[in-house]
Amino acid sequence: MSAPGLILLLLAGCASGVRQAPPGPLDSVAARAAGIPEVRFRPVFETPTGEEGQLVAGVPGGRWDEGLAAACRELLTLHVERGSRIDAPTASLVAARAGYPGQVRFVRALSGGSLPESLLAELASAVAEGPGVDLGMASRRFDDGSAMWVVAWSQPLARLDPIPRDIALDTPLPLRVELLDPQWKGAELRLFLAPPMGKVEEISLTEGVSRWVDRFHTPGEHRLEVVATRDSQTQVVLLFSVFVDQPAPAPAPLGLPPASVEHPIEAEARLLAELNQLRLRHGLAPVTAWPLFEPLVREHSALMASVGRAVHELPGRFERVGTRARSYAFPFAFHHQAVATAPTSAEAMSLVIDSPAHLQTLLCEACTHATIGVALEPVLDRAPRLFVTWELMEFPKGPPKLLDSLDR
Repeated sequence: MSAPGLILLLLAGCASGVRQAPPGPLDSVAARAAGIPEVRFRPVFETPTGEEGQLVAGVPGGRWDEGLAAACRELLTLHVERGSRIDAPTASLVAARAGYPGQVRFVRALSGGSLPESLLAELASAVAEGPGVDLGMASRRFDDGSAMWVVAWSQPLARLDPIPRDIALDTPLPLRVELLDPQWKGAELRLFLAPPMGKVEEISLTEGVSRWVDRFHTPGEHRLEVVATRDSQTQVVLLFSVFVDQPAPAPAPLGLPPASVEHPIEAEARLLAELNQLRLRHGLAPVTAWPLFEPLVREHSALMASVGRAVHELPGRFERVGTRARSYAFPFAFHHQAVATAPTSAEAMSLVIDSPAHLQTLLCEACTHATIGVALEPVLDRAPRLFVTWELMEFPKGPPKLLDSLDR
């Protein structure tokens, strides 16, 4: 984000009132002067020249961001084969290392040498109306004259006062969030913080008011996500990492695409096993497969695949599984849902773990049962993606039973 200047020093405390800012890493100016990486948007408002300028001019609302460009350059160093692809875990890690505090999408393309016009058209069509698009790009030339292009783009939905990417153990951080989209002004803000091990914590935020976050007591990568909710609609507005007392890990070289598409039923069983392994690592009891809701959950994944979006609901098209289950079974259950889309089930699992809010869903302490549905994207011109729905449930009034068809 482009907000310059010092971070506010008089801030609302998390639990014990107003605190004074500790010295050292919270001073944004000193951090930049010392070359310490920061978590912040860094757009360059002067239009770049050459191919970078062509990219910015070709995307509506486009603006150059050095953080995204750094992530693209790092991705290029990881390409061992021309046919290698950018996987979800690597994309998340390079964005976190670059200190970009938003959801980033990467596009990779090969051309005869010049920036592909088809790539610009694809980006222009994917961009929604909003406050602008941050862009970054890097390219690599080969001896035969061809070129590989990696482009990163993100539509920032909120501003975040700059904070250090690397901090010492037990160092508190001030977070101040300002929403950019006028339609989301006044929304409820929640911060989800996922430590390297342990429970995901949920902290309420107030837009425009700085709040101390003093939860960094474990070395490693702490993943933070700010979620806005208004009129029953939810939107992730910030997603970033803070590395505590340990350097950011180096990403592994990118691999080749999977040789075959996973069978959806086999992927469901694999994801359930990975879910229970995740819960056991966090000291939680495993969940039991619940086949009663398989038709609803699989249909939800199929509906997501039909529109090409991983969403909890789509007004006018389909509702949440928990809402539809009320006319399907009785008594009612409490539903906790996570959704994702990826080329493989392993990457889909990595995506939901990467999101602290979704991770909190998978680690629901009261949940005893789960239904997982997987559907393939209906495409013929490329390998289909997997659309996955995790539905975790708790049964406070006993296990639901299918309603008789006459009662529906």
